[in-house]
Amino acid sequence: MTEIIRINTDNNKDVIKKCADAIKGGGTVVFPTETVYGLGADAFNPEACKKIFIAKNRPADNPLIVHISNMAMLDDVAYIEDDLREKMKHIWPSPLTLLLKKKKSVPDIVSAGLDTVCIRFPDNPIALALIDESGPIAAPSANISTRPSIVDSVTAIKELNGRVDIIIDAGRVKYGVESTIIDCTVKPYRLLRAGAFTVEDIETMIGPVYVDPLARGYSQSKVALTPGLKYRHYAPSKKLFLIEDENKFREFISSDLASNFLILCSEENSQYARGKALILGRDIYEIAHNLFYDFRVLDSSDKKYGVIQSFPEEGIGFAVMNRIRKASFLIIKDKDNIDKINKVLNEA
Repeated sequence: MTEIIRINTDNNKDVIKKCADAIKGGGTVVFPTETVYGLGADAFNPEACKKIFIAKNRPADNPLIVHISNMAMLDDVAYIEDDLREKMKHIWPSPLTLLLKKKKSVPDIVSAGLDTVCIRFPDNPIALALIDESGPIAAPSANISTRPSIVDSVTAIKELNGRVDIIIDAGRVKYGVESTIIDCTVKPYRLLRAGAFTVEDIETMIGPVYVDPLARGYSQSKVALTPGLKYRHYAPSKKLFLIEDENKFREFISSDLASNFLILCSEENSQYARGKALILGRDIYEIAHNLFYDFRVLDSSDKKYGVIQSFPEEGIGFAVMNRIRKASFLIIKDKDNIDKINKVLNEA
């Protein structure tokens, strides 16, 4: 039976201790970070980490991220070059995850048998207090595999009640998209997953980064070096269609066919909608904050399908477009004909 615990300033210490004790006892805890909710277990306990995979229906070859709360913990789980370590002292805590060579202390189930491990130092007081009390926590996003990541505790309870030991009820998270992941085992460092920490900020603080084509979200890797690379992710249950050209998007949503679609768009484009429009936000940060939440709104709507526009791939917009592409059943690229949508629907 899952225990749901609402956290506030009055019970914070008691809740953190109870949840940390559960982690140390081999249990699983759903907790908030600044990006999305995570599903955590003791990073050094293989049997506890196995429960994460079972709860999420997660493929065994999809590695977990190890969460730390201080630089000393980093030395317990991974190797890092001295110059990068010094830079990260000024960057962490933040939504930036590093892929590093792992130490033997990290079980194979956490790294999916690879010699590397993702390390994250989250910028959320509840997460940090929990890790301080429990030690390093292995945690992916707290959602059933392939589903949209969870950005609020109401959804966490709805989706994971009965699958985990404890869920911390702490409301909505700050960003709404996962952390950025860079591969620090190669030079120049390589962007593997776009996220809440922008490429522009990485290059300002760390140096040039090679943007792997996989980070754009059009395709999947054959090997899951990190979460989000190999498998289709973040998808609503209903088919979502992405139209990348704005003029074609406006043309489609003003057509009769759009009546079967929930239209996910900016406020500006909503004026062209003949069907029902769901405005994602007024700016790209609000759009990122609402994206996964609105994917679930699509699933609960009376519409058969969803259609979504593209956004500029700058700043956090890079992460937004990665998530949209990963979630989309069909992508209509700039040179494609939107009649491809009709063809897919007719074949269904």
